[in-house]
Amino acid sequence: MIDAREPLEDAALMERALRLTHGFARWPASAMSRLLANAHLDRRTRGEMVSIELGAPETFAIVSGYLVVGHIPPGGSRTPVALLGPGYIAGFTRAIDQEESEEKEADRVVYDFCALNDVTVVRMPTLLVQKILDEDPTLWKGMAKMLMKQHRIVLDSLLSQGVGSFPRRLAATIERLAVLYGSNDGQGISLRLRLTQEDLAALLQVTRQTVNKALGVLVAGGALSLSQNTITVLDLGALRRLADSQ
Repeated sequence: MIDAREPLEDAALMERALRLTHGFARWPASAMSRLLANAHLDRRTRGEMVSIELGAPETFAIVSGYLVVGHIPPGGSRTPVALLGPGYIAGFTRAIDQEESEEKEADRVVYDFCALNDVTVVRMPTLLVQKILDEDPTLWKGMAKMLMKQHRIVLDSLLSQGVGSFPRRLAATIERLAVLYGSNDGQGISLRLRLTQEDLAALLQVTRQTVNKALGVLVAGGALSLSQNTITVLDLGALRRLADSQ
């Protein structure tokens, strides 16, 4: 028997998650109700694909957990490029491709979103989100500001992962993750996303052995501690100094 309370609880959770984001915070109740009537919660476990940019565009908001963004060039293989956490809105900019033909779609870069751990997202039809925004252009301001801020965060993360020596890239990546997703327990900043060394190796496109060796240096220097796939930053200043080096 289906519990009638579940749809109501899901709707409340979806609205609470969306209103915590800048893009949806000021939506009037009528617009939010219209959106929620066409949205649903989706829960995935580590390694499951949450979304891929093919077919009808879809927007989703991360309620909890973390996603790995994959980059797939035409005819190429998937490369992990970024991590997204709670509050991030993804997929919306896919709408700019909606008028492309199938031939053009086959030639473009595709992004996908895979669960790093247990993930809950709100799935929404992008065309409906866009339609509601078009009907009340004042709502576009909040959405545009949010998307620009989020794109800046991703760009900063990509630059930290791709520029300089590997020790510098690793330090910069961990520093960024600590600032974005860390939790300070008074003894250090723990990365709540629980990255494995394999995850870091894939993200930075090196071997696990290379990551293990470089993490060992950071641990020996007192910048980090490692425990059961949890990275704790003990000296954020030391990480930043290394991240700012050549």
